[in-house]
Amino acid sequence: MIYINLNKKKKIGTSIDINSFININTSTIKKILIICLIMMLTASSYGCSKAAKSSSNNVTTTSLNQELKQKAKVYKNEEYQNGKVPLQTYIKMEGKIIQTDNKNKQIVTKSDRFILDNNGTKYQMICGQKITVKVGDKVTVYGTYYGLVQVDEIDVIMN
Repeated sequence: MIYINLNKKKKIGTSIDINSFININTSTIKKILIICLIMMLTASSYGCSKAAKSSSNNVTTTSLNQELKQKAKVYKNEEYQNGKVPLQTYIKMEGKIIQTDNKNKQIVTKSDRFILDNNGTKYQMICGQKITVKVGDKVTVYGTYYGLVQVDEIDVIMN
């Protein structure tokens, strides 16, 4: 203990008993270290399993997009206009992006609506993909037809 005389501001004496101050023996320290080690191993294994799940999700998404591209059908503009295209059908369409509702007015990102010009006929699309394309890009879209098209995949056609 440290004793200080407040009147004279002079140390009178110091005596610290380490055993009574800390009062931890070696077996308790070992237990604490083991618990910390277990917690670190658990945390690191959780992070590894989360990364593995994320990787498998990317593979699944890619395979679903490939399956969608294979299932997608190409319809003529007249079939859309005459109501011959069944709702909830996977479709494929090529064209040029001519307009978007994005604040920037020049790019299309996820959840933006845009107009695709397909040989003079305009179609309203909703972008469901995490990609950025520009107004003026020639693209191939794959998506589900609901009267408008919910786009699941966009491939930019390089000139």
